Amino acid sequence: MARHPGRLVALVAGAGLLGLLGACDVPVSEPPASVPPEQPPAAVPTQGTGAQEEPLPEAPAQPVLTTAVAGTGAGNLVAPDTVCVFWTWGGDGLPQLTDGLWFTVDHPAVVPQTWTASHDACGDSGNGVQWCDGAKITVDDSTCVIGFVRAGTPSAQALVGMVGTLTCTAPLSAPDCASLTQTIDDSADVSPDLDLEAVAAGGG
Repeated sequence: MARHPGRLVALVAGAGLLGLLGACDVPVSEPPASVPPEQPPAAVPTQGTGAQEEPLPEAPAQPVLTTAVAGTGAGNLVAPDTVCVFWTWGGDGLPQLTDGLWFTVDHPAVVPQTWTASHDACGDSGNGVQWCDGAKITVDDSTCVIGFVRAGTPSAQALVGMVGTLTCTAPLSAPDCASLTQTIDDSADVSPDLDLEAVAAGGG
């Protein structure tokens, strides 16, 4: 997959149950097209002239692909073998979301895979909370909801994580993003307090 020059793209793998996915190599991009000599230079802010200043371009986003990320939350048993989960970013090891840092959920994950994600499992109990698959988790909207239906023999535990993309942009710097990436890499990749088997057994 081609990636735009200037983006920091790294593959982060939690040290927990899903394991290391491996690092992404930075792809070789096509050489940039030459700039015609007559093209004017990029506008820069002027100082002290009283004229309207041209704003500097915003720093490009630096997405970081991740494996399953742990969070906090609770599951509600809504029918036999059916649980509705409210998942919230945060918990041990995860950095706090801020302006310029958000997480886009691609899909939920369960380890082991004894449950299958389902919108229908929650019915009307989502109460307007965004669905986890496709959710943009931000500092102002850090919770999503998803249902699970048991799809196999009960196991000792079934722990939930969210697979997706962490995005860093201004006002965070590249070193900020690198530090956050390492923090997530060192954190758990599923949520021990979101045990679907325990909820199904009446202990949620």
